[in-house]
Amino acid sequence: MEWSIDGDDDRLGGKVYRQAFRSTGAPALIADPNFVIRDVNDSGLEFLGYRPGELVGRSAAEISGEDDIYADIVDHLSRGETWSGRFVARTSEGDKVYGRGSAAPILVDGDVEGVVAIFVDTTKQQQYENASEVLNRLLRHDLRNELNVMYGHIQRAQSAASKEEATESLQKAQKLVLEIVRKSERARDLRDLLERSYAATNRPVRLDIVLNNAMVEVMREFSDATFRFEVFPEVVVSADDLLSTAVEAVLENAVTHNDADDPVVTVDVDVREDEVVLSVSDNGPGVPEPQRDLIFGREEYDQLHHGTGISLFFADSVFDSYGGDIWVEDNDPRGATFKIRLERV
Repeated sequence: MEWSIDGDDDRLGGKVYRQAFRSTGAPALIADPNFVIRDVNDSGLEFLGYRPGELVGRSAAEISGEDDIYADIVDHLSRGETWSGRFVARTSEGDKVYGRGSAAPILVDGDVEGVVAIFVDTTKQQQYENASEVLNRLLRHDLRNELNVMYGHIQRAQSAASKEEATESLQKAQKLVLEIVRKSERARDLRDLLERSYAATNRPVRLDIVLNNAMVEVMREFSDATFRFEVFPEVVVSADDLLSTAVEAVLENAVTHNDADDPVVTVDVDVREDEVVLSVSDNGPGVPEPQRDLIFGREEYDQLHHGTGISLFFADSVFDSYGGDIWVEDNDPRGATFKIRLERV
């Protein structure tokens, strides 16, 4: 049987069927009985990050993000049954995307001659749920600890034998109050990011202008720290209004978690063909290898390891929404270097 969407058979081919398949807004694909992909519509190509024709002739298993779900889909379709539910796919870059959908066998005279699958992209919803869960965990952990420490300083101030001791404890409590306020502002920014994530679209943003404004803010706030940077190159990246806040969060982290007597933060920009890598280096204690995912909230805490709070989690979420990334490396001779990759427009 000729079942290809580009064939002339009225059951599956023809201009009407072909146009209906192409114009469908939801990602869709057609495969043969052996689950070899025969066609993917434009939405499906965009969803998975492939160019036209790249997936044709390849097994549908290659785009599956979870073996158990794929096996369940194959099992249903092989028996001539329709499958529906949650699925995980893998893009051309190897990233996981999430969705819900339905896959149905194409039956001709009782025989399975192919399969058609249509999906709804729920990646943003999955990111929202993941971010909400981590945000709640971070807030519970950070606020509880800092409020307990602040309460201890206030108690010590009340029972201090001298005015100097009381003043020192109250100053520490004051710093903790300011830190809690900063984290609450980050939580608000992250809430705004999550709430608008469904309809958010990135746009061209001048990175050098964002960096100049961010440097002014952090130098005003952390006047005791030294910031080293040269004239930033004029370059445009894919981002939105939250880029400045996310960059400030990384710069603030380089100072607030710096144990050096004279904190120094160095900022560099490496412009490449398709991307820009922003480096923020400090002379602090550095980040041990086992904790490099913990500090971004990507893994659960335990009793011995704790992240640095909501700021880095917020920054990680923002850069991820731009199709970028953030990671940490060792700085030479001491400290950490945070690398931020952004896509050039």
